[in-house]
Amino acid sequence: MSAPNAGRRQPLPRQPVEAVIDGFTHGGEGVARLEGKAVFVPGTIPGERVRLRVTDDRKRWARADLVEVLEPSADRVTPPCPYVPDCGGCDLQHIAPDAQRQLKTRVVIEQLERLGGLTDPPVRPCRAVGPDVGYRTHAQLHADDDGRLGFHRAGSHDVVPIDRCLVLTDATQAVRDAVGDDTGAVEVALRAHEATGTATAQLTPGPGPLELPDGGFDVVLTQPNGSTVALRGDGELAEEIDGLSFGFDASSFFQVTTHGAHAIIEAVLDAVGQIRGALVWDLYAGVGLLSLPLVRAGAEVVAVEGHPPAAAHAVTNAAENNLDLEVVAEDVATMTARAAGPTPDRDPPDVVVLDPPRSGAGAQVIEDLTRVTPASVVYVACDVAALARDTRLLTERGYRLVEAIPLDLFPMTHHVEVVATFAR
Repeated sequence: MSAPNAGRRQPLPRQPVEAVIDGFTHGGEGVARLEGKAVFVPGTIPGERVRLRVTDDRKRWARADLVEVLEPSADRVTPPCPYVPDCGGCDLQHIAPDAQRQLKTRVVIEQLERLGGLTDPPVRPCRAVGPDVGYRTHAQLHADDDGRLGFHRAGSHDVVPIDRCLVLTDATQAVRDAVGDDTGAVEVALRAHEATGTATAQLTPGPGPLELPDGGFDVVLTQPNGSTVALRGDGELAEEIDGLSFGFDASSFFQVTTHGAHAIIEAVLDAVGQIRGALVWDLYAGVGLLSLPLVRAGAEVVAVEGHPPAAAHAVTNAAENNLDLEVVAEDVATMTARAAGPTPDRDPPDVVVLDPPRSGAGAQVIEDLTRVTPASVVYVACDVAALARDTRLLTERGYRLVEAIPLDLFPMTHHVEVVATFAR
């Protein structure tokens, strides 16, 4: 007769226990092992011996808080920001910047192996991009119950009020200072581009009255349906990258770091190589950040963008830079499905460049792309797990990963941008 508890899962102890951190997740957490189970511990570094307290015990994994570092890594540093660890925005400030990049390289390799199904993937060391602080041109702040602006606490919707954020550029911080904490907005999005002198504060109204902040920036209101309306100025922004000018409105995506935008352009142009006269599809093209440099390099480019305001800006940006660009204002999935169908309405591309959202391109878009058989695919990824999933789909359909280049666009955080090149 079996014992009453035979086969039952024994819970992990809830009192503090010692463990060694031996892994690192793509979400920026250290990983320990307790009774064979993976335990995710924020604020830790591989190789450290720590004391932790389990807070969430699941069937296959657990989560724990760091109680004490018993044997610190040589890469551990004092966080430069006084809001660590309360603020959930920068989760790697306890790690020296060069070591952050080494861990990001490790994460890209591990994700391509585990989710992408690759053995020994060709991943270059993560590249430093610009300064390690003072790089962000855009921030989304939330108001607490007293109206004070800040960022969410890690893993919650609680707001940590923050006066100064070390990763913001001086120009963006200046907008934050001018906005203050008395607008009555529940959310405020800040954007500032020093090279062009353009800046906006986008306010999401709360239940009470709204007070417009004073300052040398446009003020934009988020309406109940999600659209925006300019309350002061025209709400238009501009940035200059590599001798090209880009205009966009507050609702359109643009890279939140000027150095990062330059690095992505440079990596993509290196990846596509000599493309004079080639037909390139730039999918998820936004306002033309990659399309315009590709045209300038001599390619015939079709830019596909599903967000109407961004697509309209891509048309304007091409004209203002005296570049000939075809813009298709349509969802990428719709365009690629039609192009891969029995009666395609356009010539197949020589090269596809795509910069999808955090969720990745997905199975249907990848399937359609492989049907039009471009010689190469250059994939700009903001989420390495999504890249790995799409990598598996591409390799299953006859493409191989030539090279993956991690770019450290967001120091002090676990986020990493990757430019990956695939060949048929």
